[in-house]
Amino acid sequence: MTALRNAPDLAAELDRLTDYDLLAARAIVARHGHDSISPFILRPDKTFQFGAGAVLAYRVIGQTAVVSGDPVGPDAAVPRLLAGFIEFARACGWRVVLWAASARHLPSYQGLGLRAVRVGEEAVVDPAAFSLVGRPVRKLRQSVHRVERRGWKIEACDGRELDARQWWEMDEVEAAWRSQRSRMLGFAMGMGEFGWSAEDDDLYMLARSPEGELGAVMHFISHCGKLSLDTMRRVGETPNGLNEALVCRALEVARQRRIPEVSLNYAGLAHLVRQPPSGGPAKRLATRLALRLLSRRFQMQRLVTFNDKFSPEWRPRYLVFESRCRLPGAVLRVLQAEGYLSLGDRG
Repeated sequence: MTALRNAPDLAAELDRLTDYDLLAARAIVARHGHDSISPFILRPDKTFQFGAGAVLAYRVIGQTAVVSGDPVGPDAAVPRLLAGFIEFARACGWRVVLWAASARHLPSYQGLGLRAVRVGEEAVVDPAAFSLVGRPVRKLRQSVHRVERRGWKIEACDGRELDARQWWEMDEVEAAWRSQRSRMLGFAMGMGEFGWSAEDDDLYMLARSPEGELGAVMHFISHCGKLSLDTMRRVGETPNGLNEALVCRALEVARQRRIPEVSLNYAGLAHLVRQPPSGGPAKRLATRLALRLLSRRFQMQRLVTFNDKFSPEWRPRYLVFESRCRLPGAVLRVLQAEGYLSLGDRG
């Protein structure tokens, strides 16, 4: 008979297994994580499932496994891994939903009997095509010049370049920013409450006041030669247009480094906000009323307006679910995963 291990030994083994899974997932993302959401599957509060050389990340909420974006791996491996995960989830009594999936694998998902609905768009900018020259970007250019006139300095640093004092300053900004909020948002496209990553190739934009104090930080995660915006932190008294100036400087750095694309963020229902609702008068009216109510809570219009300043390509994102009757429950669990609803809310 095998002797039972004590709790500390078991905890240490579980920690080793978790570390191994993270290293394995990181290796797959480094090779196949071309999608802008891929690096965010490495968030510590997600569980990994491996198979066929691919990996997916998920979190179980109320008997629903919320999968973060698309599985990452060779194209042929994605449906095989997902099929195996669905079988595993059903054995556990879980439902399965993929949140913020791209259009790339939709045919494979549909081949597994899953359904998909467009739930928003992601703003992706080509740094080589971006410019502050011309009348269409006049207001954006004015924002950048306003920040400069007020004596603010913006510096770009790679993760490998940051010293101990800079890390301490960023931690202070993060703590001050969190103290003003009751909850952290983000799941599929954000590292959430787990702080700054320490990847060497990540890009950090630091904004300092005329007195040299750090007032704002933007963190872009590097993946497969691309960049995805993770966090935007701003505290204290800062000039209007500072976030715009930080993004413009980041795009300038990306252009100099010949980075092909920079993902700014995902905007829920952006396709409905940006374009007039289609359909008959009743449907259009219902859509406008729904958007007005949702915008009060989720600030959709504000996010779309900010992103539009940089002339991005808007790429669709999808909610992938099992059946129509389970769609309301899937939406509830996704909103809980993202932090918009409490985990105590029932579905």
